[in-house]
Amino acid sequence: MTSDETPEAARAAAARGSRRRERTRALLLDAAELLLSQRAPEEIRIEDVAAQAGISPASVYVHFGTKDGLLAAVTERVLAVATEALRSAYAAQVSPLERFAGVGSAYRRLLLDHPAVLRYLIVTGERGPRTEVEGEVVARFSQLRGEFEQSIRDAVETGAIRQVDPELTSYFLFGAWNGVAALALRRDALVLSPERVESAVIEAGLVLLDGLILNSSSA
Repeated sequence: MTSDETPEAARAAAARGSRRRERTRALLLDAAELLLSQRAPEEIRIEDVAAQAGISPASVYVHFGTKDGLLAAVTERVLAVATEALRSAYAAQVSPLERFAGVGSAYRRLLLDHPAVLRYLIVTGERGPRTEVEGEVVARFSQLRGEFEQSIRDAVETGAIRQVDPELTSYFLFGAWNGVAALALRRDALVLSPERVESAVIEAGLVLLDGLILNSSSA
């Protein structure tokens, strides 16, 4: 605070500076997440992130220290979103069948809204996790897959759906959702727009539920 600056003016200036730093940080995280949806982590440079965000490369170092620090921050943010979305679906006070369907809907939206998640899963699946951050992604999604398995088990045990193997069904659906969503990331004639991906998953999901739901004739 300068000698002619009031405490109120100093606090206002500090608040503006804090908001500016938060905006810059958010822009960099958004830019890095976008690039992670298009490339493997090792293919991304600090300069690419800065150019995408419209900010100088020096700002990346100021806010995150290193490229690894930036990617760790992006991963932490995306994992927080994924965990909140899926666990909210798991915790919904609805019937087991509605919970099972709701988890699928939440996961579909997650993949389409945050394609960096899908790219991470594809890359680590092909070559295995190479960093602590990538290992955390795999561990968290393994845990979430297990929770989805439990939602299927609950639906089976309450008689909401026919008898299926909850573990195998959870892996099948996890793989199916990832595979269809990956079509939106393709750069060839097999590409499918996110809107069409969503429609395809919804349509297939309705067919799946129709086959799983027990009715009076099959009970």
